[in-house]
Amino acid sequence: MTANQKPFKRILLTGAAGGLGRILRERIKPWAEIVRLSDISDMGAAQAGEEVVQCDLADKAAVHALMEAVDVVLHFGGISTENNFEAIMTANIQGTYNIYEAVHKAGVKRVVFASSNHAVGFYKTTDYIDANSPRRPDGMYGISKCFGEDLSRYYYDRFGIETV
Repeated sequence: MTANQKPFKRILLTGAAGGLGRILRERIKPWAEIVRLSDISDMGAAQAGEEVVQCDLADKAAVHALMEAVDVVLHFGGISTENNFEAIMTANIQGTYNIYEAVHKAGVKRVVFASSNHAVGFYKTTDYIDANSPRRPDGMYGISKCFGEDLSRYYYDRFGIETV
């Protein structure tokens, strides 16, 4: 790899209009020749080296189209706060399933999945927990993050898709 060569041809960032997505939009540019940005909300115009694709993660066909020529996915899309189950189910559970299934079908081998402290939110702040502690979600949002963690484990065990 030369000094000007980037590690990836194309990175997909879901949730690009969200709080973390807006920060990552600028910070991941050195890692890819093209950054494909996706969100259900408006992300503004594409800048140099970007592709902007408005997408509802609950739309299976649209999510599969997002994966075309993608090397790695940074999955930050979905609802990022507590909400009713129906909204969480559509955005976070169905959306995350669609991401992993599309990743598998497209042959993408790496996903960065944004989980949350809400997956263990019912522990007391004074409790010591580690990676082997049971999850204790503190709401529907936390449950959706537990689902995403389990789904990522399944896709790794079954298909070798790395999730970090």
